[in-house]
Amino acid sequence: MLTTREVTITEYLDAIWPLLEAHREELATHKDIMPLEPRVDVYETMEAQGVLLSIVLEDEGQIVGYSVNFVLTNLHYGTCLMCQNDVLFLAPEYRKGTHGLKLITATVAAAKERGAHIVAWHAKPGTALDKMLPRLGYGVQDIMYTRRL
Repeated sequence: MLTTREVTITEYLDAIWPLLEAHREELATHKDIMPLEPRVDVYETMEAQGVLLSIVLEDEGQIVGYSVNFVLTNLHYGTCLMCQNDVLFLAPEYRKGTHGLKLITATVAAAKERGAHIVAWHAKPGTALDKMLPRLGYGVQDIMYTRRL
């Protein structure tokens, strides 16, 4: 049975490390200049400040997916509390069915409990998430372009 729960991600970093590596291998660009070196100190600070929201999806106690988010007042719109997704990943063997939706729904519910007004996700073009979000009522607000220097 798959379950979701909120965790302190820095306490679970070792447990999710294989998923982080798989996430990077599947989706990261510019791997040669973007090594997987999470700023654990920054995540710990954000957890201590209560602005990090981390949800895991577990299958009989084994973490098979995660959603890590920042719940902060928007810098431009000071009265708008936003839940901005940092990373979202689900092990490939769990992508059929509604497991991803379960993780997203749990994240949205937790953000709402914290008083968030908006939830923002970033998705790589052409991915399952890119296709799913419009069906869940999300619309494009910004498009981010990058260029290697």
